[in-house]
Amino acid sequence: MLASKKAGMPSRLIASLLTATLALPAAAPVAYAQNSSQQQAAKLSQAQLEALVAPIALYPDPLVSQVLMASTYPLEVAEASNWIKSNSKLKGDALNQALQQQNWDASVKSLASFAPVLEMMGSQLSWTQQLGNAVLAQQSETMSAIQALRAKAKQAGSLESNSQQTVKTQGSGTSQTTIIEPADPQVLYVPTYNPTVVYGAWAYPAYPPYAYYPPGYVAGTALLSFGIGMAVGAALWGGCHWGGGGNSLTINNNNFNNFNKNTNNNWSGNRSGNDSWKPDQQRRNANLGGGAVGGNRDAERDQLRQNLQRGDLSGNRAGGDRAGNVGSADR
Repeated sequence: MLASKKAGMPSRLIASLLTATLALPAAAPVAYAQNSSQQQAAKLSQAQLEALVAPIALYPDPLVSQVLMASTYPLEVAEASNWIKSNSKLKGDALNQALQQQNWDASVKSLASFAPVLEMMGSQLSWTQQLGNAVLAQQSETMSAIQALRAKAKQAGSLESNSQQTVKTQGSGTSQTTIIEPADPQVLYVPTYNPTVVYGAWAYPAYPPYAYYPPGYVAGTALLSFGIGMAVGAALWGGCHWGGGGNSLTINNNNFNNFNKNTNNNWSGNRSGNDSWKPDQQRRNANLGGGAVGGNRDAERDQLRQNLQRGDLSGNRAGGDRAGNVGSADR
C-alpha cells in the first residue's frame, strides 16, 4: 500500500535518524535561526568542501546537480527515503503516479528513480543537511570542490570513460573542467567507490573524506564499480554550468516540464530553454525553520525539524567521539 502524504513519519525512522552517524571531521555545529532559512555558520574552507562532496563528486553531471539541489530540503529527503523503501516495487508510470500524491520538491521526487542515492541521503541526514547548507551559501565553491576532486581522480587513474559513462575535459590549465555524462542518455549507472583511495593520497588529514557504502557493497579491484543501469526517462533535468563567470546549477526546462507533468498534479508550467536553478525559499523554511508547505504539520515531522535545528542529527567521526559536522572554520 502506498504511503499517504498525510501520514506521520514512522517512529522507527525518527529513531534511526537520531542515531545516524557520519565519518565527517568534527567542528562546531551548524546553527539556524528560528523561522528563517539563513544559515549563521561561517563559510567552509576548500578542504572542508572537498571532504563534504567526496562521495558524490564522481557522479554523472545530471545526477550530481539534482543531488545538490535536493540536499537543500533535508526533511523532504528523509521522508522520501523512507517512502521509497516502502514502495520499492514501483517503477515507471506507476512510480510517477504515486509521486503525484507527494508534496516534495521536484529535485527530491526525481531521486526516487535512483533509490540507492536517495536512501544514502536519507540515512546520512546530517551529511545531507551540511551539503545543502554549502550549496546555498557557497554554490560555486562547492562545485569547484567537485572539479578539484575529479581532476585528482583523473590524475590517479580512477576516472575514465567506459561503457557506463563518458568522461571528457574542457578548457586548459586552471580553467580545465571535467564533465561526466551517461554513456547512454537513457540509462544511468551510479558509481560506488572508496573516497580514501579513488582520489589518490588525501591532501587534508584533518578533514578526511566522508565515505558511504551501500548495503552489500564489497570492495573489488576496480576503483569505481557500477550497479545495474537505471532508466532515466524524464527524471534527469538538472545540469552543471562549469566556469564562465562562476559555477552554477541549471535546469533543462523541456525535461523539467515533462517530469512535472508526470509527477505533479498541479503542474502548469511551460517554460523552454535552460534556466539557472534557484531554491524555493518557502519550502526551505518549512524544512528547517518552521512553516509548512501543503499543510503537512504532523507532530513527528515537527520533532524531526527541531532535531535538525539543534544539530541533533550530527554523527561521529569514524572511531571518534566528537560531533561530525563539517566545521565553520579551517584548522
